[in-house]
Amino acid sequence: MNPADYLDPTEALPKSGGVRKNVSTLENIVPFKYGKAFPTIKPNDIVLIGMPENRNSANPGASKSPDLIRSFLYSLSGFPSKVKIIDAGNLKPTKTPADSYSAVKDIVDYFISKGAIIVILGGTQELSFPIYQAISNHHKSLSISFIDSRLDLENEEDFSSTNYLYKFFSEPLEKVFNISLLGYQGYLTDHKQLDVFSKTNHEALRLGFVRGNIREVEPTLRDSTFVSFDLSAIRYSDCPGNIYPSPNGLYAEEACQLARYSGLSDKTRCFGIFEYNSDSDPSSMSAHLSAQLIWHFIEACSQRRNEIPENLIDFKKFIVDSGTPRIEMVFYKSQLSDNWWMEIPTNNTSLFPEQKVIVACSYNDYTNASKQELPERWIRIYNKLI
Repeated sequence: MNPADYLDPTEALPKSGGVRKNVSTLENIVPFKYGKAFPTIKPNDIVLIGMPENRNSANPGASKSPDLIRSFLYSLSGFPSKVKIIDAGNLKPTKTPADSYSAVKDIVDYFISKGAIIVILGGTQELSFPIYQAISNHHKSLSISFIDSRLDLENEEDFSSTNYLYKFFSEPLEKVFNISLLGYQGYLTDHKQLDVFSKTNHEALRLGFVRGNIREVEPTLRDSTFVSFDLSAIRYSDCPGNIYPSPNGLYAEEACQLARYSGLSDKTRCFGIFEYNSDSDPSSMSAHLSAQLIWHFIEACSQRRNEIPENLIDFKKFIVDSGTPRIEMVFYKSQLSDNWWMEIPTNNTSLFPEQKVIVACSYNDYTNASKQELPERWIRIYNKLI
């Protein structure tokens, strides 16, 4: 396929007030231009894609978000020379939202097949589903993290920016292994729906937990192939540009830390910013923050270490007596980053031939296991596998 059939080059320009052009992100960016061949994509190149689709939402301001975010990103400081960013421009206008979803699936599929790391400048959050469909063509048993203030699960009668998660729940385990909802606010969430979410052994971490234990959230993002960030997860005073503002939420610094954790992950192939509403952001504060989230993600990507605990290179292995009959707990610690992983047994040999799953965990999970307390993370994943 030719990406130029799906994309229009951007005309965004850097905002004033940033760093000098010769030390900005523009030094790392290879732009897609009219009349020129589409840039060559190599493995681990970072591809920016603007997706101004908003028709299945109540957020008309989202259509202008990609170029507003770009303008601030272009004015931020650059990255090491090894970081190559392809700015692929914006998705072409289509006749219907369904046409846009089909185009999103095609174009993401193309870039993932090239081994690229994709950054999405959305657009509304239901775009997460066609993005996932494309990624699932190349990666199996995905873990997906939604950073959001609420559970976008209203009913099964329509598909919209506030009602798309039911599509993920119908996917088999070999496609969607885990879904995490990070930073939800209890008073904005239907607890019956949350119970259904939890009974399927997916992960839901309330805002208070995320803010008070942000290091414990890192393993979730380290295991995520796709991270979908709804700006409504950030409190209004830090991020006014969304249609469902709340006085509570993540602080801007915490949001940037979560973006950084996503970028450090060797598994994360796509990071998306969604639900920016330019109409309620006259000072462009939210566009600037969105650019900083993307900056933290990309900067962290440049520091990836390709840590693979299965090969035991640069890893220490720990075997712990769980205190539970026939269950021996195995942990791995990286000597490069001090990150931890744990091994979980399974009889599902069709999906996991080695009869085990290795998932990211925290040092606290290891210390709890050493006290013969099964970590909550271990129990939740084990329940998926039995």
